Amino acid sequence: MLIAAACRSVCLLLCAGALAGQASEAMKCDTTAAFSLAKQRLQAKRYDDAVATLDKLKSCDGLSPLDVFEMGWMYGRARHFADALKLFRSVPGDIPDRASHHYAIALSAFELADYGSTIEELKILEVEGLLNAESANLLAVSYSKLGLYVQAEATLTQELAHNRDDLTAYLNLVTLYAEQGRFAEAKQIASDAARTFPNCSAVFVVRGAANTLIGQLDDAYKDFSKAVSLAPDKADPRFFLALTRYKQGRFADAISSLKSDNRLGIADSDLHYLLAECLLKVNGAKTQTVMAELDLAIRMNANSVSARALRGRLLLQSGRVKEAATDLELALRQDPNSRSAAYSLARTYQRLGRIEESRLLFERLRNAKPDSLDEFSQRRLNEALTEKGVQQ
Repeated sequence: MLIAAACRSVCLLLCAGALAGQASEAMKCDTTAAFSLAKQRLQAKRYDDAVATLDKLKSCDGLSPLDVFEMGWMYGRARHFADALKLFRSVPGDIPDRASHHYAIALSAFELADYGSTIEELKILEVEGLLNAESANLLAVSYSKLGLYVQAEATLTQELAHNRDDLTAYLNLVTLYAEQGRFAEAKQIASDAARTFPNCSAVFVVRGAANTLIGQLDDAYKDFSKAVSLAPDKADPRFFLALTRYKQGRFADAISSLKSDNRLGIADSDLHYLLAECLLKVNGAKTQTVMAELDLAIRMNANSVSARALRGRLLLQSGRVKEAATDLELALRQDPNSRSAAYSLARTYQRLGRIEESRLLFERLRNAKPDSLDEFSQRRLNEALTEKGVQQ
């Protein structure tokens, strides 16, 4: 009797396991439930979990072409662009419609840095008159990635002629001009955007950056002031406003505004770095206060090249040579093109007796003494001009 009972128990367990497996298989092929779960995981930025859900769904039979397309879009959102591209190409070209289908393929190819294929897909839409704002911007950016600036400019100009309310096209055209050093034209396009979008802080930031790079600091100051008024919680406009004051020689005003930003709780490592530079200009002897700002900047962003380079230079000046080397080596690893970090590190290696390493760095620099803030501000201004466009 005991044996029979045991056998019945085993049988029940096996049957239960089989039923559970069938239920699991049924759940795996429930597209509605799987898509819902994948979307939740994508929203929570749990990309690996979302992909695991989609991988299970991919093996199911009976998925409709629309299901496959939606699955491809979710793979793309999870940054698995090769999987997305394969799925998009596996369904007919009118799923869900021709414009969406070719755009999805083009966007996946773009994310895989296959700009030629991106252009091929979007040219199909252009020929058919189906190039919408998103596709036009993606086509233009793909042209620019390949150095085809004439085609990129023509695409964006044509898009703006048809759609004066395409903010992305304005910003991408600003980027295109800035990448070619055509800052006056970048300013003109930013001015057109400012008339169309008078309440957009980003537009005034890019025009302010263009004004700064062509030496029109008073106009830049007005633009950054406007940007701050439109987006008082954002750090970028406040940083550029203080930077403009610095460039105008208004160091006390820059210090006052940066301290005010800190009191308002605007958290940004670069604000503390810039405050340190301003304090040095006002009273270079009070390095303790300067170092406190740099320490705070580095606590907020351990990889801040500008703060590490300046702190390393000050540590070297105070005789703390090994600590200086640590900061400067990290700064140079983060940005091998940082001339200010390289120059100070060359001097540091001299003090440490590492003569050959010092010589190689000086040789690379041709013994020119770079200015750390000029280097940093140039980079930030160029970033403002070339990273604002929502490229796809």
